[in-house]
Formats: sequence, structure tokens, C-alpha cells
Amino acid sequence: MKTRPYHLFLTILMLGAAAARAEVIASMDAFSKAFPSLAPGSVMEVADGVYTTKGGIKIVGKKGTLENPITIRAQHRGKAVIAGAAGFILKECEHMVLEGFVFEHDADQQSVLLENCQHVRVTRNVFRPTERAKPRHWEHWVTVDGARSGDNRIDHNSFGRKVNRGSPVFVRGDDAALVCSQHDRIDHNHFLDVIFAKGENGHETIRTGGNDLGASGQSSFTVIEDNLLEHCSGEDELMSLKSSDNIVRNNTILNCRGAICMRLGNRNVASGNFIIATEEGPGFGGIKLYGYEHRVFNNYFYGLTGRRHEAPFALVPGMHDTPTTENIGKKYDDNTATAPTRCWIAFNTWVDCSPLQFGFEKEEKGRQHVPADCVFTNNLVVHTKPMSKPLINLGRVRDMQAHDNLGFTTDAAPAAEWTSWFRFADPQLHLVQGATALWRLTSKSPAINAANNLAKVTDDIFGRARQEPLDFGAEEFTQEAAERTMLTAGKVGPDAP
Repeated sequence: MKTRPYHLFLTILMLGAAAARAEVIASMDAFSKAFPSLAPGSVMEVADGVYTTKGGIKIVGKKGTLENPITIRAQHRGKAVIAGAAGFILKECEHMVLEGFVFEHDADQQSVLLENCQHVRVTRNVFRPTERAKPRHWEHWVTVDGARSGDNRIDHNSFGRKVNRGSPVFVRGDDAALVCSQHDRIDHNHFLDVIFAKGENGHETIRTGGNDLGASGQSSFTVIEDNLLEHCSGEDELMSLKSSDNIVRNNTILNCRGAICMRLGNRNVASGNFIIATEEGPGFGGIKLYGYEHRVFNNYFYGLTGRRHEAPFALVPGMHDTPTTENIGKKYDDNTATAPTRCWIAFNTWVDCSPLQFGFEKEEKGRQHVPADCVFTNNLVVHTKPMSKPLINLGRVRDMQAHDNLGFTTDAAPAAEWTSWFRFADPQLHLVQGATALWRLTSKSPAINAANNLAKVTDDIFGRARQEPLDFGAEEFTQEAAERTMLTAGKVGPDAP
């Protein structure tokens, strides 16, 4: 592939109301001069080649419409490579599409920065920026910033190997103004190989919000759905949600250390996720909660080995009993966390996992406030083979409402306080082979028609309607075809349908 310098060779196709007009741009100066002509419906196509930038490619104040967005795309997907110093910087843009590029520039600068942008779509790109051995600062690849950002979409992209501190995707907003970017969507992306950082903080694969935003209870309404994450093991927070009212649903997470973490915020939802470990090793986690009124339902967990903060499920004690910085005041710092309170966990399935963690036995780093008023019901927690650890590690919790769950171990039911949470019986599961094998209900399972519907869950992990009387666990036993299932590489990323 021929390498081009900072003077870019671009093909611009301008679609006007009367007729289409094509213009060939042979230098960055001419490219910049063409910006004023960009209008609703304009399509800019970048010819095949490697484009070496000396700084961010800045696009400011360009606004398409819902019906006629402005599109900047590679003429042939995956053939226009952004190299050099930086990627794109979009400021105060609306209804734009950035599509089909490969980002191989210096990771010291972002691949895509959306600042005060709305309705911008970043789609079908490949992100593999070149990381330095000694990075100068945190290196985020795609970032959404600004108090006026919202309704952006990051979809069908591929995010490659990442070693340095920072996140492939970070949807934030404005920390100083305490305003989140809102109603953004992260979907159908393939995240692969976020390398284990050996305890260093700041290696989350996906982040929303921020410390001040989350601790002050600001809402992001971010939807993280239908993504495939493989070997994303940077730290104990695989996803870190530091904002309220987010949804994490229908993702497939394979062999990833760490957990989906409701870190700072309230009323977040995790549903329909497959979180699976098929490899040996420590730290494969599930979902971890801090904060108020989260809902966790219809998730399937298999083979997870994590403990404590990386447990297959964890309710973790907090430092404060309030979610707002106004009340925390000078006591607020980067470790601020509130204990999970009034959360409910229902219709989930754990198979052959290490113990679920409910509180800690001893206080950790001043986290004296214990999980309180949480509900754990209609779940299926089973071992299909001999395992040395129990189903549950029960620490200090308050007013835990745990009942109507089905548990099973190959040994006799243990004599422990938490055993009253369960009815113990062989669930009669069978292993269904596929890209990844799943343990499924059979017609003889005692999980069938045994659940309550206090949580008002209307479908199961496969998108099929639940019919009363309901079944324990993530699956409703039915002959209906699955509306959705585990994701594979062919269903996500730049070349997926």
C-alpha cells in the first residue's frame, strides 16, 4: 500500500439538491478549505492509502440532518489508514458519520474525539493505534466529551490489542459542569486483547461517566449492547460505569478478567449478558455492584474463577452511605464508593463458578457500610462437577432478602446461613454444544414453573417471552426459537451484517 504524507489525497463526493458533484482533493490545505462546503447530504470519500498526520484532523461546527447526514468514509472499507500523530477531532458537529478507516497512528493522541457532538456515528472502523513503551498519559482511543454531547453511536468497530493505561471507549461529558454525555450507544463492536496490567488502575475496556459525575448521581443513559469482548483483562473493572441510568445488555464476554462494575451511580441495568470462561486462570469475573437500585437479571455465567472484587457476582461494601458529592464533601476521593442498596438480582444462572460474594467478612480500606436491602431471587446457582468452594461467600450484609433460588452441588448441601436462600435439587441440565457450549434446561428440571415474578421480568436471555408460572434462572424453558444468542466474531465488527 502506497504511503502518503500529511498532504492527503481525498475524493469528495458532494451530493446537492439538484445534482451530485465530485471533487478531488490532493492536499490537506485543500481538504481544510473544503470544510465550509460540507452540507447536509455531503459524502466525503477517502481514497486507499496510508495517511500520515502531524496533528488531529479537526472538523468543527459541521451539521447534517437526520435525513441527510454528512458522511466521511473510506472509499474502500479498511483501505484508508490513518497514521502519524493523531486521528479525528470533531467539535460541535451534528448528524455526521465517520466510517471505514483503520487507525494506526501514535496512541499518544486519540483516534476519535467527539467534543460537544450530537448524533455522530463512528462505525465500521478498525482501531489499533501504535502504543509507546513509556506512555506520557492515559491513552483513550474513542472519547465522547463535553456538556453538550449526546445521542452518539459507536458501532460495528474492531478494537485491537491494548497495553497502556486508558480505555478503548470512554463516554464521559463535562466533569467540571457535572453534565454527562447522554443517550449514547455502544453496540456490535469487537473488543479483543486488553492486556492484564498486574493491578495498575485505569485499564477498563469501556467506561462511562467519571468520578465527579458518578458520585454526584448524574445520569448518562448510555446503552452498551451486543458487543463481543474477548481476553479483555486489563484490570478488575472490565466495564466501569461512573454514572446513573445505564443499560448493559446482550453482550458476550469470553475469558476476560475483571467484572462489569456499577462503580459510581444508581439505577443501572445488566441483563441478557453471557459471561463465560473456558480457559484456566484466576480473576475471571462477572458483575460487581456499588450504589443504589441496580437491576441484574437474565445473565448467564459459566466457569468464572474470580474472588472478592472479581467474583462471579459481588455486592461490595462502601465508604459512604450517600451517592452525592455534595454530602460527601471533602471526604470524596478516587476511592469513593457507596454500598449496594435496594438492588435486585433475579433470573440469573451461574454454572461451575467460584463463590458469589455478598459483602466481606472484614472491613476493607475503610468501607464500613455494608450492602443493604438487596433482593436475590429466582436464580439458579449450580455445580455440575465436584468443586472445593461453596456456592456463596456470605460476609456482612443488612436486611438481605434472599429466597426462592435453586442451588445444587455434587456434594451434600452445606450447613451454612445462606443455604436457606435455596431449594437444593439436581437442576437436570444438559450441555448443548455450539461455538461455546451452554448448560440448558431440560423438561425434567425442577427449575421449571418454580419461580415467582416479583421482579416483573417478561423475557429470558434468549429474548423469548416468559410465561407464568416462571422458571428459575436466565432461561425460560419453551419450544420457541431464540431471538438472540451468544455473539461470535462474524456478528460484530466492521464486516458484520
